[in-house]
Amino acid sequence: MTTARSIASNFSIQLIGKILSVLIALVSVAIMTRVLGTYAFGEYTTAMTFLQMFGVVVDFGLTLTLIVMISKAGVDEERIVGNFFGLRLVSGFLLFSLAPLTALLLPWSETVKMAILVGALAYFLMGGASMLVGVFQRYESMWRVATAELLNRIVLLALVAFFALTSPGVVEMVVAMVVANAVWLFAMIRFAKPFVRIRPLFEWSQWMSILTYSWPIALSIIFNLLYLKGDILFLAYFRDQSEVGLYGVAYRIIDVMTVLPVMFMGLVLPSLVQMWSTGKAEEFRARVSRIFDLFILTVVPVVVGTQLVSTELTIMIAGQDFAPAGPVLALLTLALVGVFLGALYGHLVVALDKQRGMTWGYVFVAIIAIAGYLWLIPEYGMWGAVWVTLVSEGLIALLTFLVVYKTSKALPSLTVLFKSLISALIMYLALSSMDVSVFIDILVGGVIYTVSIFALRAITLTELKTLLPNR
Repeated sequence: MTTARSIASNFSIQLIGKILSVLIALVSVAIMTRVLGTYAFGEYTTAMTFLQMFGVVVDFGLTLTLIVMISKAGVDEERIVGNFFGLRLVSGFLLFSLAPLTALLLPWSETVKMAILVGALAYFLMGGASMLVGVFQRYESMWRVATAELLNRIVLLALVAFFALTSPGVVEMVVAMVVANAVWLFAMIRFAKPFVRIRPLFEWSQWMSILTYSWPIALSIIFNLLYLKGDILFLAYFRDQSEVGLYGVAYRIIDVMTVLPVMFMGLVLPSLVQMWSTGKAEEFRARVSRIFDLFILTVVPVVVGTQLVSTELTIMIAGQDFAPAGPVLALLTLALVGVFLGALYGHLVVALDKQRGMTWGYVFVAIIAIAGYLWLIPEYGMWGAVWVTLVSEGLIALLTFLVVYKTSKALPSLTVLFKSLISALIMYLALSSMDVSVFIDILVGGVIYTVSIFALRAITLTELKTLLPNR
């Protein structure tokens, strides 16, 4: 049985591993931005974003569906995992083979098209590795996932540094990703052996059962990605690659935070599914309220603090050439509120089995976003992309909340939000009067915010320990 202690332990392990992985990844980005410059890094960003679009189609909601299906009692886990893995291999091979061919139709440079050709293999390998995370969540062994991802990041950093010294180029950086992702997939398969033997199965009846369950999730994620990553692709089509490079750096820094709510919700999703399916509605609503408070406590100081240090932070990570991305980062950080709440209520939609109804919401937001990109990006460039992203994230958070509330009547308390805003304001005023390095700003800001939170009793140590109640 999953308890608060096991969830907290798994989250802590995954969080520490994720922090280390992110720090190593940021060092890799710092090397790439300095050796490639804004234009070439824009080409790299364009190629990777294009492949991410194909990666989501290939996933077809399988990663999230696997977590749900193996969390049910009495299932044959090895058979389920094997068929998921086999389906992912076949779909990945077919669709990633199409990615380089599709890129030939677009007005991008030969460098971008070659990076897409090589990167298709990298994303094929990544898809297999990431899908297996659900196995380790099921057996509460997330240290194995964290270790595999760390190996991936270390290999990537080593190869990026090697190519930076020997033959710096966009394609070379993508080759580094191919090797690192191969190591990642191999490690995930090996680490899963104590729990489930990972071998591809090709049972058509099982595949159809999986796809029947996953297609609403898949459509939601695909349309979700249209507004999340469509900005970079439209920017690459209408504007210069140097502008894509600036916008891409700001997005890379934002991505440091976006993994946290998704990672956390992946851990608690099985318990939420079990609560709702067994009629524990009050316990479900209480858990949702606690998670909302946790997300607010996490995201508010980041959004407020970034308004002060965005340019200095961008220069520290990417170099002086990327300083114009600082103001973009400050504005783009506001989207994190929508990202956190969208992750919370988006996963709750799955827990409540309402993903079919929510599909139309994702379609609506995707249409709004695409229209916004076509209208604003040609004239306003990355600033137009930022504003459309903010509107899109807000709409998704609102629509998913409405679906969840209509079904479960789960409402958050706004007390913690109010106290979090006061604490963040105290932090902002204190940092405004300081003239220190961005690293010191972040450390001091974190201390001031934490002290203020406890002083205002937004949360107590006892409440913090019981934030994740027993399942």
